[in-house]
Amino acid sequence: MLAAVAAIPALLLAALSIYATANDGSVSVPVSTTPALVALPPVMPTPLLSLRRSPSPLAASRRTALLSQAVQPLATAVDGTSCVAVGMDDNLVAATNADLQVIPASNLKLVTATAAVQVLGAGAVFTTSVVGATPVNGVVDGDVYLVGGGDPLLSEQWYTQPSASRKRPPQHATSIEALADQVVASGVTSITGDVVGDGSRYDDELHPPGWSRDIRSSADGVPVGALVVNDSITQSGGIGDDPAKSAAATFRSLLRDRGVVVGGNATTGVAPSGAGVLATITSAPLSDVVNEMLATSDNLTAEMLVKEIGRTVAAPGTRDAGLQVIGSKLAEWGVPAGTFTLVDGSGLSRENRITCNGLLTVLHRGSGSDVVGGAMAKAGDAGSTLDGKFEVPGLQGVLQAKTGSLREVKALCGYFPAAGGEVAFVLILNGAAASNYAGPWEQLGQVLLATAAAPSASSLAPRQT
Repeated sequence: MLAAVAAIPALLLAALSIYATANDGSVSVPVSTTPALVALPPVMPTPLLSLRRSPSPLAASRRTALLSQAVQPLATAVDGTSCVAVGMDDNLVAATNADLQVIPASNLKLVTATAAVQVLGAGAVFTTSVVGATPVNGVVDGDVYLVGGGDPLLSEQWYTQPSASRKRPPQHATSIEALADQVVASGVTSITGDVVGDGSRYDDELHPPGWSRDIRSSADGVPVGALVVNDSITQSGGIGDDPAKSAAATFRSLLRDRGVVVGGNATTGVAPSGAGVLATITSAPLSDVVNEMLATSDNLTAEMLVKEIGRTVAAPGTRDAGLQVIGSKLAEWGVPAGTFTLVDGSGLSRENRITCNGLLTVLHRGSGSDVVGGAMAKAGDAGSTLDGKFEVPGLQGVLQAKTGSLREVKALCGYFPAAGGEVAFVLILNGAAASNYAGPWEQLGQVLLATAAAPSASSLAPRQT
């Protein structure tokens, strides 16, 4: 129709030209009276006003519709003590009790990790040093100090190996043996004094309040300090009650194993200002440390990061200072003050509180491909908290999440890619519901798989033929 209308002026002009030629006195030229055929454009395979002309919004709308429909059974099943919040492309799609303050367990590590990366930087490293008097003919006259720099993954080789009691050993360990090797390589053959552990970078609080007695006596709740080796766990399975002293004892043994004569004992203290540096070793970058914390749910790493955040921003390396900074960050990210209570950074305390909306807000400010999201375990990852979980086609190796478990608490939050978009989810079960978490987790898996079936923007783009 449009082509026909467009042809009318051309026909009129042609007729006018014929008329003018016939009346100008010139020689007449026969002209065909048959109108010229106008070539019509080919029929467009996709109409001009088709929704396919805006495929991205169309795909996003379809993804959201599928998610909204699929999540309803799960949202309905969540009881009054628990909460769920699911978002698509940074928008809330469905929720139940999303503003209810619940115990998050280790899902709180998401907050700690996000704050640590923002405050410290993804490339930050932690340095452990050995300082003392300059050796003369290989002899250090006096004490040698092992100075902690906040490295939570300082370990001996044996501690990095899986065992029956340690199913998730350090994955990004810093070798304490390498530090001892450096001391020997510097020419030290004898130390007349003690090996002194210096953990003065942080305060002396070993356990956050709210940690139960059984947690404090287990490998989950080892003492917190700025100088820790092997999580203060011995090869026989015991747990040292003074991290700096345990680290000094380990380092003294390593030096002696390498032929260095140590005249004194393993003690604790503060290195004198201006002491010479005999050796140093740095950790993996914070991005790897965060991966360690999230993928294996490392509680010690979380608590040390809280103190490091406090030391970086407010000077004192204390839990209170670090938590104040993290609380300020939550408010900055859009989580209202009064909707959360922070007692530690690991989530081991039952006094911690946050809402599903709060955690979803933190997830939405990032993504599954950034430092924090990429540091989460993926479904089925060996040696992670998702080992043996969600091992079904479409979820295994794709879903990435942080788990959380305490008595009467089961939590899961994370990301799932969905045909060009991204689902962020938080499911926290408190009370009796936590003991039957398998059902809701399976429902959540089905919800995520439903969004995977959504069409992509490219599949909805205008057809070419």
